[in-house]
Amino acid sequence: MHRTISILVVFWFSVQALYPQDTVLNEVLETLSNYAEAYPQEKVYLHLDKPYYTVGDDIWFKGYVTIGAYNNLSGLSKILYVDLISPGDKVVQSIRLPLIAGVTMGDFRLADSLTEGNYRIRAYTNWMRNFDHDIFYDRVLPIGNARTDSIVTSSSFSYENSPTHTVNAAIAFTDIRGGPLADMDVSYEVDMEGRNIDRGRAKTDEEGRIAFAFVNKQPFNLKTGKIALALSTPENRRVTKTIPLKTTSEANGIQFFPESGHLLAGNLTKVAFKALAPEGLGVGVRGHVEDETGVRIAEFESTYAGMGNFSFIPQSGSRYIAKVTYADGSQGEQALREVAASGYALAVNNELDKQIFVQATGTKDVVKGQEINLLLQRNGMIFYASKSKLSKQEVVFSVPREHIPSGVVQITLFDAEMKPLAERTIFNMNEESVLPVSVSTDKDRYGQKQKVSVTVNVGRESDTSRIATLSAAVIDVAKVPVDSGMREGSIYASLLLSADIKGYIETPEYYFEEMDIAKRRQLDNVMLTQGWSRINWPELMAGKTPAITYHPEQDLRISGIVTKRDGKTPVPNATVTILSTSNVTAVIDTVTGSDGRFSFDRLLFYDNTKFVVQARDERGRRNVDVHLDEVSRQQVTRNKNTPDATVDVNQSISTYLKNTQEQFVEMERYGLKEKTILLQEVKVTREAEEKKVRHSSNLNGPGNADQVITADELMMGCPTLDICLQGRLLGVIFRNGIPYSTRSFNQPMQIVLDGMFMEPSALSIINPFDVETIEVLRGVGNTAIYGSRGGGGVLIITTKRGDSGGYNRDLYTPGIVTHSPQGYYEVREFYAPDYDAPVDSLAGMKDLRTTIHWTPHIVTDPEGHASFQFYTAGNPGTYRILVEGLDVDGRLGRAVHYIKVD
Repeated sequence: MHRTISILVVFWFSVQALYPQDTVLNEVLETLSNYAEAYPQEKVYLHLDKPYYTVGDDIWFKGYVTIGAYNNLSGLSKILYVDLISPGDKVVQSIRLPLIAGVTMGDFRLADSLTEGNYRIRAYTNWMRNFDHDIFYDRVLPIGNARTDSIVTSSSFSYENSPTHTVNAAIAFTDIRGGPLADMDVSYEVDMEGRNIDRGRAKTDEEGRIAFAFVNKQPFNLKTGKIALALSTPENRRVTKTIPLKTTSEANGIQFFPESGHLLAGNLTKVAFKALAPEGLGVGVRGHVEDETGVRIAEFESTYAGMGNFSFIPQSGSRYIAKVTYADGSQGEQALREVAASGYALAVNNELDKQIFVQATGTKDVVKGQEINLLLQRNGMIFYASKSKLSKQEVVFSVPREHIPSGVVQITLFDAEMKPLAERTIFNMNEESVLPVSVSTDKDRYGQKQKVSVTVNVGRESDTSRIATLSAAVIDVAKVPVDSGMREGSIYASLLLSADIKGYIETPEYYFEEMDIAKRRQLDNVMLTQGWSRINWPELMAGKTPAITYHPEQDLRISGIVTKRDGKTPVPNATVTILSTSNVTAVIDTVTGSDGRFSFDRLLFYDNTKFVVQARDERGRRNVDVHLDEVSRQQVTRNKNTPDATVDVNQSISTYLKNTQEQFVEMERYGLKEKTILLQEVKVTREAEEKKVRHSSNLNGPGNADQVITADELMMGCPTLDICLQGRLLGVIFRNGIPYSTRSFNQPMQIVLDGMFMEPSALSIINPFDVETIEVLRGVGNTAIYGSRGGGGVLIITTKRGDSGGYNRDLYTPGIVTHSPQGYYEVREFYAPDYDAPVDSLAGMKDLRTTIHWTPHIVTDPEGHASFQFYTAGNPGTYRILVEGLDVDGRLGRAVHYIKVD
């Protein structure tokens, strides 16, 4: 074998200095360097306080946003979006959080109106939206419901795949204590990929069970779905549930993946395989490979998650087939790829501590002493580059591991013209890029309601800086079991693996728990079966780069363009003014540029803040249009982690549900929690009211007024609005066209037109035909929110919009628009009791916390030390203290510590 002289590079010009004549290689390295600089990759990890929740709970999390190959905290984006997505793929909550040096914290309050099911929590920056959505943080989050739905389902399915895909479903219904719910009416609908394929009714038997069957006539198109249940309990309560339907088949499958993509004739080739059950999870498998004559060539058996590998020497012209037996006893066979008689391949030894050995192989017909090049990179960041001459069939590259960070690395073999010949993905584990974290407590055992002092230490003695940002969650594992099969998440698995791999990875956390040589080999199977490159080499070489639609956000801003009434011609030097309806004394103005554009940046406002934007041309005339820049919300994409969904959520977390129910009842008894149940008839009324009062700028909410007048109720034939309204508003009189509330004769009523505060005389210039609704605010409960402006009462006038069939509002409010952008979420503080404080009215309340403590803002000092305290709850148990985070150099850390409470 021929061993090359190789070099390690971080910047392309290092190679250029050594290979000054190699213009092709230098051009590619420069292109990659420019690509890495222009398209840096941001990644997000959320540390959550628990692996699952129930309605009435609070989700507490800390967000870490990193950038680049070394996971440095990102300064590119200053805003993070976090969405809570329902089982029906609808965003039920979305918050916008400020990022300070790449970190933030937030929370979700889970309303009682949420149903049981598999939710998703998703996080991303605006910049990340330009690229594949697989890089988003996206995790399945089971949420149970024992507040408004104490019914527990236990579902089982059996399948008949011939002649059609028939599913036999059996569902048992019990209460939270396990008692069967007999004689209960159940309606069901089966939806596959959004298409209804069956529906029916049933009544539970004495053991609370129903059974039904349905047929999937298009199994290759309709693969996953759900069963929607509507239940009428004996107490006449209406409950809805959703049961995930991951498959309608029981047929296992297997795929084979030759290393670097080819079965190369005459070359010893490693072949990885992946066996999957129909629901997408790995299934154990064993088998053998035989040629077309029936001779056994190789035998194999899976090690973890249905994956494994074997090696053999394929022969030109031969065909190979694998015959397999799955763990459930079923059998199958699968043909391997055709053998390539000519070409190149890569083989990698990634098991040594200090070096990675890469063997490049070519068949005899391609070995002509030509130059070949080898690159190791991630998203354009180059870690190693080397070239050699292919004078023999094998060339070995020895790659030093020292300066390659932990994570997914792409190895690509090129010819002399830098055209890719073969590619292989590996996972590099560099212990130097891991942050050592240790957690200790002042004792190992504690009493109930006793203070616990926790000390955290990070880094090594040789580190020049040991400053790290961390978060800590403390849970009672007796109440929140963590061994129930629920994925919990890990900063290692998320930032080093999941964010760089396309598609679903089963239990990625597993590979980082006490990693040894066996797990490193299993992780290599993931790379062989699922690794992928973000760089499209032909497009990159042709100078084609990704289009940038979404730019990194640095602050909250309101921007747009002022045009003439034609909507096209920009108006330069126009004066643009904005004011917040929550603070009408704060007015900001600016002047448009030559292109008519304006921008108000560095704004600070929270959710539910409304703005009025007003423009006037250079002469002060308002005959202009204001067009605000709007960034569309991120759509809900298909859930790549569908196999993680729990079929019966309430059943799977029943222990947790029982504990939280007891906790919630105790909190309600002391007034710390309210049980808010949204009744069906109230919901209908609210929907009707919102439909009646659309687009209202009422700060109390649409329709929350002492009186509402609609367009249908206005008198026809009135020339002005003040004339139309005289005698129609309760408790309102008019003096010279100006309205006064009978509760305040000395102060005119404030007029608010589409969110803009107007003079009381403005009614005389408003065309009644342009009015959609008028809300009358007279009582202090409705006017208080307007402060001194509402002292005499308020008239909220909402004009017709294009979707209401009326006139466009610009016909009567030129140069004025109202705007309700998404502001920052106002983060709440985690409640932590202090039992050293004087006894108060809550002294008799039982302390039944499940999340014992949550602290997201731990920062170590330069020596790597930090500490925090909390009090144990009122029950014996085992507490788990989980600390995660990273330091200023991007090193990731995680540590777990347990204590006992007697």
